[in-house]
Amino acid sequence: MNKTFGSLIAAAAFCIPAYAYCGAEDPVQIKTISFSGNRVSEKTLREAIPIHEGGQLTEKDLEGTYQALYSMRLFKTVAISTHSAGAGLADVHIAAKDGWYLIPMPFAVSGQGGSSAGLFLVSRNVFKKAESVSVSGAIGSAGGAAAGFFEKDGRSLAIMHSERSAEEGVYTDGGYSSAQNMRKADGTGTYDFLSEFGTLDSMYKRRKQSNTISAGFPLARRAGTPALSAALSYNGEKNNYGDGLKERHGGGRASSVSLALNAGGRGEKMDDLGVIFGLGLADLDRRIEKRTKTENNWRGSISIAKAGSWTGSDYAFSKTALSVENSTVWGRSNRFSLRGAAAVSANAPESQLFATGRETGLIGQYAREFRAPRLTSLGASFAKPLYTSRRGMLQATVFAEAAFDPADHSATAQKGAGFSLYYRFWRFPLPLGFSQTYSFRDRNMQVSAAIGGRF
Repeated sequence: MNKTFGSLIAAAAFCIPAYAYCGAEDPVQIKTISFSGNRVSEKTLREAIPIHEGGQLTEKDLEGTYQALYSMRLFKTVAISTHSAGAGLADVHIAAKDGWYLIPMPFAVSGQGGSSAGLFLVSRNVFKKAESVSVSGAIGSAGGAAAGFFEKDGRSLAIMHSERSAEEGVYTDGGYSSAQNMRKADGTGTYDFLSEFGTLDSMYKRRKQSNTISAGFPLARRAGTPALSAALSYNGEKNNYGDGLKERHGGGRASSVSLALNAGGRGEKMDDLGVIFGLGLADLDRRIEKRTKTENNWRGSISIAKAGSWTGSDYAFSKTALSVENSTVWGRSNRFSLRGAAAVSANAPESQLFATGRETGLIGQYAREFRAPRLTSLGASFAKPLYTSRRGMLQATVFAEAAFDPADHSATAQKGAGFSLYYRFWRFPLPLGFSQTYSFRDRNMQVSAAIGGRF
């Protein structure tokens, strides 16, 4: 630290050496803001941080500036220093070391949803705008998909095409299972093992084709990051079934337009491939240090979708979904979370009904799901790091959850509890671990192990 605000005025009320800042009773005005060590454009940095030349500088401003730079997930190191610029004035210097990358990554996956292989090409900060660009393609036993994505400063554009075929078994109690989600009982290629979970009413093959375009944009910011954002999407979907099953299951076109609002924090965000080069690790010391106070974070979202002849759909229907999550974090990243979701549809065909799975907020893996025109879900989880170092973190999580139609609880409820254990390297974006979920309704245990994804 060259000079602190304590030298700018006679009396100082507090001092935070980590930020090279000493607060004062009288306001201090920022004269200039300068940068060094950065590849990303200075204009992009100025737009991201909450402080500006001519404004006042406080402890809260500096904390917000650090947080905004950390949230960009681009910097290897971040340091802020202040210098006297005359009576009541200060110059602020930000040293933020960043970089760029362009990575082609082939991948192969086998497990839930079948097996697939493809190529993922991702870049970050190539054009010096802190932008993210990615294209991907994959083909597998259940179908194929291709996608493109662009994001900068909270604004995004995503385009995706997918084709997928799946064998589904429908049970007499209304539940259903996708055969691609589970292993076969023998090598004959039959799906008789699905009867282990209930009495099968029928089996059919569903082929789903979809084309989606989505644009996201921030509506309000806090500490330089979006606190309220929106996304406008169009989904062109078509479902094909076997002879005589189109009307029963809601086959044909079901294209829709949707608007979503997201508020609060973004939850746990996985680092992207840049961490291999140290990008986004400027706040590593904060991640591994013990918190001195409890933090309470929340996030929520609401989405509304409409379909009709004007969207190219064979059906006129609407869907609305709402979700809320609150997390309390203390100590060495101990986290207790409560979450709830509600979803309702009007005139939706079976293919568009909500299901008691990831779509309605369940994090476990279940052999069967239930569809309904309205669903509610509740869940709680506790995560505790067992070992944390500058290399990585070993974490265990337990959870309990349920989803059901409030108007028909006994016929649609899926309830379960589970446990997961994973190790995450800070410089390796794919965690290693396993999880298991027990369904109280089906009295069935589903176990999964993976490299990558979330548990």
